Amino acid sequence: MRKKPSEKTSGTTPFYLRSEFLSKIPGFALILIFLFPILLVKIHPKAGLFFIAFAIAYWTVKVFESYYFVLSSYLTLLRFNKTDFRESEIMAAEAGSVRHIVIVPVFTEPYDVIEENVAAIAGNEYPHMDRVTVLLATESRVPEAEANARKIIAKFQDSKIEIVNVVHPDGVPGEGRVKGSNITHAIKEYEKARKLDPHLTFVSTIDTDTLVEKNFFSIVTYKFLMTEYRDQAIYQFTPVYSNNWTRGTFFARLIAMGTTIWQLFESQNPEFYRNFAVYGQTLHCLRKSEYWSLTSIVEDGLQYWRSYFAWGSHFRIINVPAVCKMDVVEEETFARTVKSQYKQLRRWSWGCTDVEYVIPEFAKRDDIPFSEKFRKVGYLIQNHLFWAGGPLMLFFIGYVPGIFENLRNSIAVLTVPLATSIVFTVLFATVVFPSVISIHIMKRYTKFRKRDYLFSVLQWTLVPILTLTMFSIPAIESQLRLFFGKRLDSFETTRKIGRKKEA
Repeated sequence: MRKKPSEKTSGTTPFYLRSEFLSKIPGFALILIFLFPILLVKIHPKAGLFFIAFAIAYWTVKVFESYYFVLSSYLTLLRFNKTDFRESEIMAAEAGSVRHIVIVPVFTEPYDVIEENVAAIAGNEYPHMDRVTVLLATESRVPEAEANARKIIAKFQDSKIEIVNVVHPDGVPGEGRVKGSNITHAIKEYEKARKLDPHLTFVSTIDTDTLVEKNFFSIVTYKFLMTEYRDQAIYQFTPVYSNNWTRGTFFARLIAMGTTIWQLFESQNPEFYRNFAVYGQTLHCLRKSEYWSLTSIVEDGLQYWRSYFAWGSHFRIINVPAVCKMDVVEEETFARTVKSQYKQLRRWSWGCTDVEYVIPEFAKRDDIPFSEKFRKVGYLIQNHLFWAGGPLMLFFIGYVPGIFENLRNSIAVLTVPLATSIVFTVLFATVVFPSVISIHIMKRYTKFRKRDYLFSVLQWTLVPILTLTMFSIPAIESQLRLFFGKRLDSFETTRKIGRKKEA
């Protein structure tokens, strides 16, 4: 039986729980992942060679495991999207009591991007659209955003949904120029004007470029109503980067598709599943977690931890197969697209800062078993470690024995690199699986031209190069920035190109 929550107070915070130490953990782990096999081979060659073989075998198994989970998740997605939940008994009985609030943070996006977002929401085939509210969360420092919001409200004044513009003032003490402060202000202001049942008010946050499918509210409401302990969960929707697919550059499309497939994979791992980009939770859950972080650059992943600790660990992420179509990173020139894509990946990988929040919170809690603390902290560090250093480590690890003179005449110097090469060749050959899945997904959610079949397969052959560059380097920068105290201090939004330029 779990103990009641308690906080350990000891006058001063121990050094190992201070930010100046915790901020070094991702960087230390990154250095260790490269030094460990070298040191182990030097100290004990047999143990070192065994570790190298184990590492290669482990990640090979994980790759094939991921293929299974991705396929399972995608089949679930297809099944849900073929089902009309509007006719179910629970929907008929209870859906009318659920109020949906969708927060759309608006910054410098073009008017037609915002318009398409709201049109997709308003066009949903859901019988209770009169209980859907869209909060356009604009910033006072961007006057054109408020002007666009007023145009949107006028354009959709005859629709069933309610649209409200909430302007977030600039320079509020204790707040950063981040998404969390904006959307927190929006929902708090709306609460002042409405009487809401916090247990039956479902608050979603989606990006401005998001286009929800016509069955979005039906699927979300059904999953919500079918969930036990509804307040103790975040409901993760399914992002598919397809809006401007035909215009996207090869690497931006591949990274976007990889992100979609990664989300499908993660959804089958309930203990370590984390929310990302598009998700929802009840108003009661939001209040209990004190809404969103007002300072974090990466508010989505941190929101899981804020809610997890607010509920005393009795919390989870619920996979909701409701598709949210989003934009591939796009700029006017190739060079600017590369730069923008890099900044987006760096922002996502800045979630490595979660260790500074998570470890001290676990240290305060006696009601959470040590085994659970160890698993969750371990996975958090491992996840960011593999993001930054995993691909590079697997690339060079097979050549470690050749560094040592006493092993140069050993059979291991020949067999380990050869085995590594064979494994990577086999894994490279299996790229046909994600390429086929990506083709299947894109055909459903975008205009798929004949030449796109060939391009989609060829793009996946570039995975090794992109993994070692655009995937790893932004994460390495994030961890080194954290290590040396060169923090990111603002949320840099990814620029959106107007829909009128769509091919």
